[in-house]
Amino acid sequence: MGLMKATDRFMVRGAACLVDGERLPIANLSVGGLFAVTDRPPIAGQVVSLDLALPEHESPLHIRGQVTWVNEDGKRIPHMPPGFGIKITQISFVDKLALLGFLRRSNGARARGDASDA
Repeated sequence: MGLMKATDRFMVRGAACLVDGERLPIANLSVGGLFAVTDRPPIAGQVVSLDLALPEHESPLHIRGQVTWVNEDGKRIPHMPPGFGIKITQISFVDKLALLGFLRRSNGARARGDASDA
C-alpha cells in the first residue's frame, strides 16, 4: 500500500461508532478522521467522544474528535449520505496502532475526495 497519510480515506465495511448511545455506520475512515452516517448529526465544531468498533477487533477504540463538517440531507456533498465528519484529536497510541493495522489489512476502496478533513 505504501505510505499512508492522515487524509487518505477508505471505504470500509462493518465499522461503526457509538456516539451518545447510538450506533452509527462509518462511510469512510482514515488515520485522521471518519465520516459517520446519521440523520441527526452533531453541530459542526462540537467535540465528541466515541467508541469505534472495527471488524475483527475485540474491544472498541476510544476516540475524541471535533466535528469538522456536516452533510445534512446530502446537501453539501450529494454523493455522500447524510452524516458528519470528525477530525480525530485524541486517541491512545495502542488504539492508533490498531486503527493503522485495520486500514492496512482492509480491502476497502479509497474514498473520493471532498472538501473535508475527515
